[in-house]
Amino acid sequence: MYEELKKKRVELGKSIDEISAQTRIKKSYLQAIEEGRFDDLPLEVYTRSYIKIYAEAVGIDPEVILKDYEEHLRAKKQTPQRIEPVTVEQTSERKRLSFLKNLPSWSPLAGIIFVVTILIIFLFSIRKEEKIPPPPTQPAVLETAPIEEKTEQKLENPLQEQKLQIEATDKVWMRIIIDDKEKREFLLDPGQKIELIATKSFKLHIGNAGGVKISFNSKELGKLGETGQVVYLDLPQDKN
Repeated sequence: MYEELKKKRVELGKSIDEISAQTRIKKSYLQAIEEGRFDDLPLEVYTRSYIKIYAEAVGIDPEVILKDYEEHLRAKKQTPQRIEPVTVEQTSERKRLSFLKNLPSWSPLAGIIFVVTILIIFLFSIRKEEKIPPPPTQPAVLETAPIEEKTEQKLENPLQEQKLQIEATDKVWMRIIIDDKEKREFLLDPGQKIELIATKSFKLHIGNAGGVKISFNSKELGKLGETGQVVYLDLPQDKN
């Protein structure tokens, strides 16, 4: 029934460019929907939203077109790729093994020589330290004040960790930047949970705000948006 979209658009006397300007959906996506080329469209969450918006713009029941799309997905019978923390670790392990296979034949010998050199340097440093006489012992009373002062300084500057907990209630894609350095991407199914730790901050790009629950430092943030809505979030939030 997806061809009904083009038929209805032509009946209304509207071009594909006009529909694109009206719905703010890319022209190439609209053409792919009209022609049933669903594999040329983005993630399922966005595609469902585009079909619904287009159908409503030309006065067609979105459920009719969405039914075609759901049948296409079932026919595909492919498990969606999931980007999870464990997958990232496995990818790193495969890269490491591939790197080791490509090493030249003399690499193991060079590694052994390097390890032996490090051991010799370590043993030499231990013997050198044994020859240095220990400093004269000072009365315990003189050490009391400095020790207390160091302890107080450590208590004044404890290491604070930022803890982020995420639970998916719908299929959701997101990108998270940890401490402005490490970038992680996830595609979660309903019921999946992840937990991340940072020393300073998180920056989140969420593709389906209505399909996720987020707690920051054990505080739930509440509703972030509607289903299919894209949101950006910085944690901790700027109080100024």
